[in-house]
Amino acid sequence: MQAKETKLQDIIEGTKQYVIPLFQRTYSWTNKEWEILWKDLIELCETENPRSHFIGSIVNMPTVSVPEGVAKYLLIDGQQRLLQSSSC
Repeated sequence: MQAKETKLQDIIEGTKQYVIPLFQRTYSWTNKEWEILWKDLIELCETENPRSHFIGSIVNMPTVSVPEGVAKYLLIDGQQRLLQSSSC
């Protein structure tokens, strides 16, 4: 396993497809968690010296890509940070 720092933009920019395996529990953040994150991000950006924010780990593993050209990854952990609750 390799751990590396990645910017959120690199994850959500659209060149990769994340697939949640069937064994993964269904869970996503509610409005409450999203509001806390956005509040934290706004505070960081409005300071004199903006800094990065650690949103948590996302564990994935490459898998067979069909159709070709789209990198596909199994999302093992961290899906709640990438999915929006259907109640939003």
